[in-house]
Amino acid sequence: MSYKILANCAVGLGFSAAGFEEGLRRRPDLVGCDAGSADFGPGYLGLGTDAKPRSSAAKDLSRMIEGAVRVGAPFVTGSCGGPGARPHVDSFLDIARETAQNMGRKLRVAVVYADQDPAVLHKALDEDRIRSLGAFQPLTHEAIDASASIVAMMGTGPLMQALDAGADVVLAGRCADPAILACGPLRAGIPAPIAWHAAKTIDKGYLATTRPREGSPVIATLDDEGFTVEPTKESEACTIHSVAQVTLHENPDPFRIIQPSGTLYVEHAKYEQIDDRRVRITNSGWEPAKRPSVKLEGARQIGYRTVMIAGLRDPRLLSRLDEFLDDYRGIVARIVKSLGVGPDDWKMTFRPYGRNAIMGETEPMMDAVPHEVGLVVDVVAKTQDLANTIISRAGPAGSRYDFTGRLGGGGNFAYPFSPNRLSLGPVFEWSVWHVMDVDDECAPFRVELVEV
Repeated sequence: MSYKILANCAVGLGFSAAGFEEGLRRRPDLVGCDAGSADFGPGYLGLGTDAKPRSSAAKDLSRMIEGAVRVGAPFVTGSCGGPGARPHVDSFLDIARETAQNMGRKLRVAVVYADQDPAVLHKALDEDRIRSLGAFQPLTHEAIDASASIVAMMGTGPLMQALDAGADVVLAGRCADPAILACGPLRAGIPAPIAWHAAKTIDKGYLATTRPREGSPVIATLDDEGFTVEPTKESEACTIHSVAQVTLHENPDPFRIIQPSGTLYVEHAKYEQIDDRRVRITNSGWEPAKRPSVKLEGARQIGYRTVMIAGLRDPRLLSRLDEFLDDYRGIVARIVKSLGVGPDDWKMTFRPYGRNAIMGETEPMMDAVPHEVGLVVDVVAKTQDLANTIISRAGPAGSRYDFTGRLGGGGNFAYPFSPNRLSLGPVFEWSVWHVMDVDDECAPFRVELVEV
């Protein structure tokens, strides 16, 4: 048995059109592409919007749907629109509808919703079937009720149901990345370790090649013994290193990749460079889960954000930056208190880029004095107007603060933007970042068929 998967990196990031056409000429059995991530934080889940412009997503999605339909292969994508909630799936459905109209033909589309009913989550919490992921605090009923949106991350089960229903196109909500590509070969009878390892290897498309910037799609050819990976753009190549390193992507353990229905083991996998462009992988392992589980992701609104970006270059101030920021924080706190604003109605964070803004106290270069710093003053408040007000007061207060006694009331801050106050709207935090045990991995999801 042989099964071919043609994969791209992510909807909206673009890919080589020539490479994609070459992949289609290879007559794949399935065309797939990831469409989302939690990398952009909880905001897009809470707002129901996509991190990428619709025009960019539509260009990629329509081209892949048209190509897959042309060669008679189903097209599968998951985590539609980024977070993979109902608004994101429905947005992709609109694009599929437009694509079908432009093609002048009808398409059978399966939409798979990942949104979770709070009542179901409350029941699972009472039954002790929800546990924290990583260092996240245990889930509470209050966190469930406060969430603007909660999705579950599906495995292959719901996607296989959609393919069984005869879908030309599968548009899924939040989804484990490899599941998007593993569903087809598993349904065709390819052994689980081979199907899952192949899917994991190519679920980031061109990242499996030596030159990802060229945007080459990749094709995996699976059989009962293993699989072969190669780029479809003729000028590109896959090597043992470029292929094997993909298992490190977004995984704390490069040899053990947990999925909703089991765990992929690759520590004993054998990689063979069979020619200049292709790599053959065998001896992968798979252990089915004793009980399926799904990851839960939820977002709740905590206020409204306004930020100010200011450049600092005075060496006297930079040599005492921590002291300056402590004083500055106190000045702003006194100003806000004078406005009659309570301490629970606002929060201010300093991010001094150029000095520990990313790693904080774990920064190994903690004592280095930079020659300039970009200071992000981040205010989250109960209302947008309050956040705007605090920033509008904070700017002059910090810029005019005579910190060294020699500045004469001049300007500490250089503003790169005018207006220097950036109102960013609602702010969300992760309210749910947990794992829920289920008896049936398809149960938390709903498959609906639509003809467009």
